[in-house]
Amino acid sequence: MEKVKVGIVGTGYTIGIALPHVMAYQKNPDAELVALYDEVEGRACQWAKDKKIEDVHICQTYEELLSMVDAVSICTPNDTHVSLSIQALEEGVHVLCEKPISTDAKSAEEMLESAKKHPELVNMTGFCYRGIPAIQYMKSIIDQGKIGKVFACSHQLGGGRIAGRDNVKREWRMNRDRSGSGALADFGSHMLDLTDYLLSPTEGKITQVTALTSTGIKERYAELSEDKLPVTNDDCAVFTAKLEKGVVSTFLSSRIGMSCHRWEIIGDGGILIYEGEDEKVKVLLKEKGESFDFKKTPEVEEVPDEFKGRSRFEDEIDEFIDNILNKKQSSRDFQRGIYIQKILDKLDESAHEGISKSIEK
Repeated sequence: MEKVKVGIVGTGYTIGIALPHVMAYQKNPDAELVALYDEVEGRACQWAKDKKIEDVHICQTYEELLSMVDAVSICTPNDTHVSLSIQALEEGVHVLCEKPISTDAKSAEEMLESAKKHPELVNMTGFCYRGIPAIQYMKSIIDQGKIGKVFACSHQLGGGRIAGRDNVKREWRMNRDRSGSGALADFGSHMLDLTDYLLSPTEGKITQVTALTSTGIKERYAELSEDKLPVTNDDCAVFTAKLEKGVVSTFLSSRIGMSCHRWEIIGDGGILIYEGEDEKVKVLLKEKGESFDFKKTPEVEEVPDEFKGRSRFEDEIDEFIDNILNKKQSSRDFQRGIYIQKILDKLDESAHEGISKSIEK
Protein backbone atom coordinates (compact mmCIF):
# COMPACT_ATOMS: atom_id res chain seq x y z
CA MET A 1 0.00 0.00 0.00
CA GLU A 2 1.36 3.42 -0.96
CA LYS A 3 1.73 5.95 1.80
CA VAL A 4 -0.45 9.06 1.94
CA LYS A 5 1.72 11.98 0.85
CA VAL A 6 1.17 14.92 3.17
CA GLY A 7 2.05 18.61 3.17
CA ILE A 8 1.82 21.28 5.85
CA VAL A 9 1.01 24.91 5.11
CA GLY A 10 1.94 27.46 7.77
CA THR A 11 5.05 26.85 9.87
CA GLY A 12 4.34 29.62 12.37
CA TYR A 13 6.17 32.62 13.75
CA THR A 14 6.06 32.78 17.54
CA ILE A 15 4.48 29.52 18.64
CA GLY A 16 2.75 27.81 15.73
CA ILE A 17 1.02 24.44 15.66
CA ALA A 18 2.83 22.82 12.73
CA LEU A 19 5.44 20.89 14.72
CA PRO A 20 2.96 18.57 16.52
CA HIS A 21 1.46 17.78 13.10
CA VAL A 22 4.92 16.96 11.74
CA MET A 23 5.75 14.68 14.66
CA ALA A 24 2.42 12.85 14.41
CA TYR A 25 2.75 12.29 10.66
CA GLN A 26 6.29 11.00 11.16
CA LYS A 27 4.98 8.40 13.62
CA ASN A 28 2.18 7.21 11.34
CA PRO A 29 3.40 4.27 9.18
CA ASP A 30 0.90 5.07 6.43
CA ALA A 31 1.86 8.75 6.03
CA GLU A 32 4.82 10.45 4.40
CA LEU A 33 5.52 14.14 5.03
CA VAL A 34 6.79 15.44 1.70
CA ALA A 35 6.26 19.23 1.60
CA LEU A 36 6.15 22.44 3.64
CA TYR A 37 5.00 25.92 2.66
CA ASP A 38 4.76 29.25 4.45
CA GLU A 39 3.70 32.51 2.82
CA VAL A 40 6.68 34.37 4.33
CA GLU A 41 9.65 33.77 2.06
CA GLY A 42 12.40 31.78 3.72
CA ARG A 43 10.44 31.01 6.89
CA ALA A 44 9.59 27.38 6.08
CA CYS A 45 13.19 26.63 5.12
CA GLN A 46 14.59 28.13 8.32
CA TRP A 47 11.90 26.49 10.41
CA ALA A 48 12.66 23.05 8.97
CA LYS A 49 16.36 23.62 9.64
CA ASP A 50 15.71 24.76 13.23
CA LYS A 51 13.44 21.78 13.92
CA LYS A 52 15.82 19.33 12.18
CA ILE A 53 13.14 18.23 9.73
CA GLU A 54 14.87 16.50 6.83
CA ASP A 55 13.83 14.97 3.50
CA VAL A 56 11.00 17.42 2.97
CA HIS A 57 10.52 19.75 0.01
CA ILE A 58 10.22 23.46 0.78
CA CYS A 59 7.63 24.82 -1.64
CA GLN A 60 7.65 28.33 -3.06
CA THR A 61 3.87 28.48 -3.51
CA TYR A 62 0.80 26.82 -2.08
CA GLU A 63 -0.04 25.60 -5.57
CA GLU A 64 3.30 23.79 -5.71
CA LEU A 65 2.57 22.05 -2.41
CA LEU A 66 -0.91 20.96 -3.51
CA SER A 67 0.53 19.45 -6.68
CA MET A 68 2.78 17.18 -4.59
CA VAL A 69 0.43 15.83 -1.92
CA ASP A 70 -2.65 13.74 -1.26
CA ALA A 71 -3.49 15.55 1.97
CA VAL A 72 -2.70 18.82 3.72
CA SER A 73 -2.67 20.14 7.28
CA ILE A 74 -3.64 23.81 7.32
CA CYS A 75 -1.82 25.45 10.24
CA THR A 76 -2.26 29.08 9.22
CA PRO A 77 -4.02 32.18 10.65
CA ASN A 78 -7.76 31.72 11.12
CA ASP A 79 -8.77 34.16 8.39
CA THR A 80 -7.00 32.01 5.75
CA HIS A 81 -8.65 28.69 6.63
CA VAL A 82 -11.59 29.11 4.27
CA SER A 83 -9.70 29.99 1.09
CA LEU A 84 -6.88 27.49 1.65
CA SER A 85 -9.28 24.64 2.44
CA ILE A 86 -11.44 25.33 -0.62
CA GLN A 87 -8.39 25.54 -2.88
CA ALA A 88 -7.10 22.20 -1.59
CA LEU A 89 -10.45 20.46 -2.05
CA GLU A 90 -10.78 21.81 -5.58
CA GLU A 91 -7.34 20.32 -6.34
CA GLY A 92 -8.44 16.92 -5.04
CA VAL A 93 -6.53 17.12 -1.75
CA HIS A 94 -7.85 15.90 1.63
CA VAL A 95 -7.92 18.63 4.29
CA LEU A 96 -7.21 18.73 8.01
CA CYS A 97 -7.84 22.34 9.07
CA GLU A 98 -6.78 23.68 12.45
CA LYS A 99 -9.39 25.10 14.79
CA PRO A 100 -11.18 27.43 15.12
CA ILE A 101 -12.46 26.73 11.65
CA SER A 102 -12.56 30.42 10.72
CA THR A 103 -13.03 33.88 12.23
CA ASP A 104 -16.83 33.42 12.17
CA ALA A 105 -19.33 30.74 11.19
CA LYS A 106 -20.77 32.59 8.19
CA SER A 107 -17.46 32.74 6.36
CA ALA A 108 -16.86 29.03 7.01
CA GLU A 109 -20.07 28.00 5.23
CA GLU A 110 -18.17 28.17 1.93
CA MET A 111 -15.80 25.47 3.20
CA LEU A 112 -18.72 23.20 3.96
CA GLU A 113 -20.28 23.77 0.54
CA SER A 114 -16.98 22.88 -1.12
CA ALA A 115 -16.66 19.75 1.03
CA LYS A 116 -20.16 18.66 0.01
CA LYS A 117 -19.13 18.96 -3.64
CA HIS A 118 -16.22 16.60 -2.96
CA PRO A 119 -17.61 13.79 -0.77
CA GLU A 120 -14.71 11.56 -1.84
CA LEU A 121 -12.30 13.81 0.06
CA VAL A 122 -11.85 13.79 3.82
CA ASN A 123 -12.47 17.09 5.59
CA MET A 124 -11.54 17.40 9.25
CA THR A 125 -11.29 20.09 11.94
CA GLY A 126 -8.41 19.93 14.43
CA PHE A 127 -10.20 19.18 17.69
CA CYS A 128 -7.25 17.18 18.96
CA TYR A 129 -8.06 17.28 22.69
CA ARG A 130 -10.56 14.46 22.18
CA GLY A 131 -7.59 12.17 21.79
CA ILE A 132 -6.21 12.68 25.31
CA PRO A 133 -6.31 9.18 26.88
CA ALA A 134 -7.70 10.47 30.19
CA ILE A 135 -10.55 12.23 28.43
CA GLN A 136 -11.34 9.14 26.39
CA TYR A 137 -11.50 7.23 29.69
CA MET A 138 -13.74 9.88 31.27
CA LYS A 139 -16.10 9.56 28.31
CA SER A 140 -16.30 5.79 28.80
CA ILE A 141 -17.16 6.27 32.51
CA ILE A 142 -19.93 8.74 31.63
CA ASP A 143 -21.25 6.55 28.79
CA GLN A 144 -21.49 3.59 31.21
CA GLY A 145 -23.60 5.72 33.55
CA LYS A 146 -21.17 5.37 36.46
CA ILE A 147 -21.57 8.97 37.61
CA GLY A 148 -25.25 9.06 36.68
CA LYS A 149 -27.01 12.29 35.87
CA VAL A 150 -24.47 15.08 35.31
CA PHE A 151 -25.27 18.28 37.20
CA ALA A 152 -22.39 20.71 36.60
CA CYS A 153 -18.87 21.15 35.23
CA SER A 154 -15.92 23.46 35.69
CA HIS A 155 -13.42 23.62 32.84
CA GLN A 156 -10.27 25.66 32.35
CA LEU A 157 -7.73 25.60 29.54
CA GLY A 158 -5.01 27.95 28.43
CA GLY A 159 -1.30 28.54 28.36
CA GLY A 160 1.50 30.94 29.05
CA ARG A 161 3.45 30.81 25.80
CA ILE A 162 2.44 34.34 24.83
CA ALA A 163 2.31 35.77 28.35
CA GLY A 164 5.49 37.77 27.75
CA ARG A 165 4.59 41.45 27.42
CA ASP A 166 7.78 42.53 25.66
CA ASN A 167 9.39 39.42 24.17
CA VAL A 168 6.30 38.13 22.32
CA LYS A 169 5.41 40.23 19.31
CA ARG A 170 1.95 41.28 18.17
CA GLU A 171 1.29 38.59 15.62
CA TRP A 172 -1.97 37.59 13.93
CA ARG A 173 -3.32 35.94 17.10
CA MET A 174 -3.62 39.36 18.73
CA ASN A 175 -5.36 40.90 15.71
CA ARG A 176 -9.15 40.51 15.66
CA ASP A 177 -9.32 40.91 11.87
CA ARG A 178 -7.11 37.84 11.40
CA SER A 179 -8.01 35.74 14.42
CA GLY A 180 -11.57 36.65 15.33
CA SER A 181 -11.94 36.43 19.09
CA GLY A 182 -8.74 35.60 20.95
CA ALA A 183 -8.48 33.28 23.95
CA LEU A 184 -12.23 32.72 23.72
CA ALA A 185 -11.93 30.93 20.37
CA ASP A 186 -8.39 29.64 20.75
CA PHE A 187 -8.99 27.47 23.82
CA GLY A 188 -12.76 27.83 24.06
CA SER A 189 -13.19 25.90 20.82
CA HIS A 190 -11.56 22.85 22.39
CA MET A 191 -13.54 23.09 25.63
CA LEU A 192 -16.85 23.45 23.81
CA ASP A 193 -16.06 20.50 21.57
CA LEU A 194 -15.13 18.36 24.56
CA THR A 195 -18.23 19.37 26.52
CA ASP A 196 -20.52 18.43 23.64
CA TYR A 197 -18.52 15.29 22.81
CA LEU A 198 -18.72 13.88 26.34
CA LEU A 199 -22.08 15.17 27.52
CA SER A 200 -24.49 15.68 24.62
CA PRO A 201 -25.39 11.96 24.25
CA THR A 202 -26.95 11.98 27.72
CA GLU A 203 -27.44 15.66 28.60
CA GLY A 204 -28.32 17.24 25.26
CA LYS A 205 -26.87 20.14 23.32
CA ILE A 206 -25.76 23.55 24.56
CA THR A 207 -28.77 25.87 24.59
CA GLN A 208 -27.61 29.05 26.32
CA VAL A 209 -24.27 30.87 26.77
CA THR A 210 -22.89 33.97 28.46
CA ALA A 211 -19.38 35.43 28.29
CA LEU A 212 -17.07 38.06 29.73
CA THR A 213 -13.75 38.83 28.02
CA SER A 214 -10.79 41.07 28.78
CA THR A 215 -7.43 42.07 27.34
CA GLY A 216 -4.74 42.09 29.99
CA ILE A 217 -1.84 42.97 27.70
CA LYS A 218 -3.29 45.79 25.66
CA GLU A 219 -0.36 46.46 23.30
CA ARG A 220 2.71 44.66 22.02
CA TYR A 221 5.70 45.39 19.85
CA ALA A 222 5.19 44.99 16.11
CA GLU A 223 6.77 41.94 14.49
CA LEU A 224 9.20 43.91 12.32
CA SER A 225 9.71 47.20 14.19
CA GLU A 226 9.96 48.76 17.63
CA ASP A 227 6.50 50.29 17.29
CA LYS A 228 3.84 49.25 19.77
CA LEU A 229 0.48 48.19 18.35
CA PRO A 230 -2.85 47.60 20.09
CA VAL A 231 -4.03 44.06 20.84
CA THR A 232 -7.53 43.99 19.37
CA ASN A 233 -8.97 40.80 20.83
CA ASP A 234 -9.20 39.11 24.21
CA ASP A 235 -6.45 37.25 26.03
CA CYS A 236 -8.74 36.08 28.86
CA ALA A 237 -12.32 34.87 28.76
CA VAL A 238 -14.78 33.52 31.30
CA PHE A 239 -17.97 31.98 29.97
CA THR A 240 -20.85 29.74 30.93
CA ALA A 241 -23.09 27.29 29.11
CA LYS A 242 -26.31 25.45 29.88
CA LEU A 243 -27.29 22.16 28.24
CA GLU A 244 -30.78 20.95 27.31
CA LYS A 245 -31.22 18.74 30.38
CA GLY A 246 -30.02 21.34 32.85
CA VAL A 247 -26.26 20.83 33.11
CA VAL A 248 -24.46 24.11 33.79
CA SER A 249 -20.77 24.62 33.06
CA THR A 250 -18.23 27.34 33.71
CA PHE A 251 -15.16 27.88 31.55
CA LEU A 252 -11.93 29.87 31.93
CA SER A 253 -9.72 30.47 28.91
CA SER A 254 -6.41 32.31 29.20
CA ARG A 255 -3.54 33.04 26.85
CA ILE A 256 -1.46 34.82 29.47
CA GLY A 257 -1.04 32.12 32.08
CA MET A 258 -2.62 28.83 33.12
CA SER A 259 -1.18 26.18 35.44
CA CYS A 260 -2.85 23.22 33.75
CA HIS A 261 -5.81 21.99 31.76
CA ARG A 262 -8.40 21.15 34.44
CA TRP A 263 -11.89 19.72 34.04
CA GLU A 264 -14.23 18.67 36.85
CA ILE A 265 -17.49 16.90 36.02
CA ILE A 266 -20.00 16.49 38.85
CA GLY A 267 -22.73 13.88 38.68
CA ASP A 268 -25.31 12.20 40.90
CA GLY A 269 -23.02 9.21 41.24
CA GLY A 270 -19.61 10.81 41.46
CA ILE A 271 -17.02 13.33 40.36
CA LEU A 272 -14.42 13.04 37.60
CA ILE A 273 -11.40 15.34 37.62
CA TYR A 274 -8.78 15.72 34.89
CA GLU A 275 -5.76 17.82 35.91
CA GLY A 276 -3.41 17.83 32.97
CA GLU A 277 -2.00 14.32 33.38
CA ASP A 278 -2.96 12.59 30.16
CA GLU A 279 -3.03 9.08 31.60
CA LYS A 280 -4.57 9.76 35.02
CA VAL A 281 -8.08 10.67 36.20
CA LYS A 282 -9.27 11.47 39.71
CA VAL A 283 -12.47 9.58 40.50
CA LEU A 284 -14.75 9.87 43.52
CA LEU A 285 -17.83 7.65 43.24
CA LYS A 286 -20.83 7.47 45.59
CA GLU A 287 -24.27 5.93 45.74
CA LYS A 288 -26.65 7.84 43.49
CA GLY A 289 -28.97 10.00 45.51
CA GLU A 290 -26.64 10.04 48.52
CA SER A 291 -24.40 12.86 49.72
CA PHE A 292 -20.68 13.04 49.00
CA ASP A 293 -18.31 12.00 51.76
CA PHE A 294 -15.50 14.47 51.26
CA LYS A 295 -13.45 12.79 53.97
CA LYS A 296 -12.64 10.50 51.09
CA THR A 297 -10.33 12.10 48.57
CA PRO A 298 -10.79 11.26 44.90
CA GLU A 299 -8.75 8.22 43.91
CA VAL A 300 -6.17 8.76 41.22
CA GLU A 301 -6.90 6.11 38.60
CA GLU A 302 -4.42 5.06 35.96
CA VAL A 303 -6.05 5.12 32.55
CA PRO A 304 -6.59 1.55 31.27
CA ASP A 305 -4.19 0.34 28.59
CA GLU A 306 -6.92 0.33 25.95
CA PHE A 307 -6.94 4.14 25.99
CA LYS A 308 -3.16 4.64 26.11
CA GLY A 309 -0.49 4.72 23.46
CA ARG A 310 -0.99 7.96 21.54
CA SER A 311 -0.77 11.68 22.11
CA ARG A 312 -3.75 13.85 21.23
CA PHE A 313 -2.11 14.88 17.94
CA GLU A 314 -1.25 11.29 17.07
CA ASP A 315 -4.88 10.34 17.68
CA GLU A 316 -6.04 13.14 15.37
CA ILE A 317 -3.53 12.44 12.60
CA ASP A 318 -4.04 8.68 12.78
CA GLU A 319 -7.79 9.17 12.34
CA PHE A 320 -7.20 11.55 9.41
CA ILE A 321 -4.93 9.09 7.60
CA ASP A 322 -7.16 6.12 8.41
CA ASN A 323 -10.19 7.96 7.04
CA ILE A 324 -8.34 8.73 3.83
CA LEU A 325 -7.28 5.12 3.35
CA ASN A 326 -10.69 3.70 4.22
CA LYS A 327 -12.81 6.38 2.56
CA LYS A 328 -14.56 7.52 5.75
CA GLN A 329 -15.50 10.91 7.14
CA SER A 330 -14.72 12.09 10.64
CA SER A 331 -17.10 13.26 13.34
CA ARG A 332 -14.60 16.13 13.57
CA ASP A 333 -15.50 17.33 10.08
CA PHE A 334 -16.12 20.87 8.78
CA GLN A 335 -19.76 20.61 9.86
CA ARG A 336 -18.54 20.07 13.40
CA GLY A 337 -16.15 22.99 13.13
CA ILE A 338 -18.98 25.29 12.05
CA TYR A 339 -21.23 24.04 14.84
CA ILE A 340 -18.61 24.98 17.44
CA GLN A 341 -17.91 28.27 15.67
CA LYS A 342 -21.58 29.24 15.87
CA ILE A 343 -21.44 28.83 19.65
CA LEU A 344 -18.23 30.87 19.76
CA ASP A 345 -19.93 33.60 17.73
CA LYS A 346 -22.78 33.73 20.25
CA LEU A 347 -20.30 33.91 23.11
CA ASP A 348 -18.46 36.74 21.37
CA GLU A 349 -21.76 38.59 20.92
CA SER A 350 -22.59 38.01 24.58
CA ALA A 351 -19.27 39.47 25.70
CA HIS A 352 -19.74 42.59 23.59
CA GLU A 353 -23.45 43.10 24.26
CA GLY A 354 -23.47 42.12 27.93
CA ILE A 355 -26.39 39.71 27.61
CA SER A 356 -26.98 35.96 27.55
CA LYS A 357 -27.45 34.29 24.16
CA SER A 358 -29.59 31.34 23.08
CA ILE A 359 -28.22 28.67 20.77
CA GLU A 360 -30.50 27.61 17.93
CA LYS A 361 -30.96 23.88 17.39
